[in-house]
Amino acid sequence: MKIKGWAITLGVGAAAGAVAVMMLPKQSAARKLVNKAAVKVDDAVQNVTDKINEKWVM
Repeated sequence: MKIKGWAITLGVGAAAGAVAVMMLPKQSAARKLVNKAAVKVDDAVQNVTDKINEKWVM
């Protein structure tokens, strides 16, 4: 149960951070940096998902 609570807390914190970043002006360097990081994370998740799917099909 402790890990579940930690995971929920992590998710809520990430959501709150995302909301805070979205309130920054579009020209903000911090918002641009967070956007670039989000794109890299999304790409990494897609790559891992593709590799898992390839292993699963084989």
